[in-house]
Amino acid sequence: MSSSGYAAVRAVLTDPAFLVPTPQPPDAPSGVAWLRANVARFSSGPAHARRRAMVEDQLSTMDCQVLRGTARSRTITTLAAAEGAPIDLMAAVARVLPTELLAEALGLTGVRPATVAAIARAYPTGAPDEDADRAVGELITACGGAADEATAARIGLLAQAHDATAGLIGNAAFIMLRGALPDPAEAILAETLRHSPPVRATKRTDATGTLVDLDLAAANRDLAVFADPDRFDPRRENSSAHLDFGFGQHACPGHHHATQIAAGILDAVRGCRLLTENLRYSPSANLRIPAELVITRPA
Repeated sequence: MSSSGYAAVRAVLTDPAFLVPTPQPPDAPSGVAWLRANVARFSSGPAHARRRAMVEDQLSTMDCQVLRGTARSRTITTLAAAEGAPIDLMAAVARVLPTELLAEALGLTGVRPATVAAIARAYPTGAPDEDADRAVGELITACGGAADEATAARIGLLAQAHDATAGLIGNAAFIMLRGALPDPAEAILAETLRHSPPVRATKRTDATGTLVDLDLAAANRDLAVFADPDRFDPRRENSSAHLDFGFGQHACPGHHHATQIAAGILDAVRGCRLLTENLRYSPSANLRIPAELVITRPA
């Protein structure tokens, strides 16, 4: 069963009768299985409310403007270090910097983006992955060693942000630099989330347990809501009505943090020369993340 119209998708996302698919925890959960069994993302009812509150408490301590400023300054430093040579924005910045900034803001030290990337790879589906399981153990240690819901909230925040934020940065930077768009970063990001979202779909189950696929990318181009939907227009008045951060009680609690980090990176690369002519995307059934985005700073 699937749904792709804007109104229908939004209705499902706000209807309490439709639940997120909840993983069945093993008898002795560990690794990614433990993480999925203890985060808000894969829970409903009181457990979801309790776990989501933990994430919101963590996010409330972060100053989004500081995140944006730091993202901008560190990206500028990366560009300067290249001394005019081409760099892959995805490998050097998008897949590294957001995770580093969030880990630092959570008070964690020594967290490697590659560790979070391993978890992010297995986190959406729970597919068996020994590297991801070891990475979860590494982050539990970084969080103080207690395998509880508070630790799961911190690790889950990093895992959920890693790929989606990288995809948002890459897609938005490509569009901005290819078109030499002068618009503010916030407007470019909002329209990117509508037009070229990094997260393409999500799932719910109805009262009978039937799985419902929700096509977010199609909903974001619904002609009934967005005029001339295939045209990228950062001056579109209702770009922010996109559904890529979800909607309702499971809407992404860190959407403002992610967009501000992305905005700082766009601020830094504005005016750079784009060397990638056509995007190739990393293999994924649900995510649209550029595999590579080569840029260089003008002399």
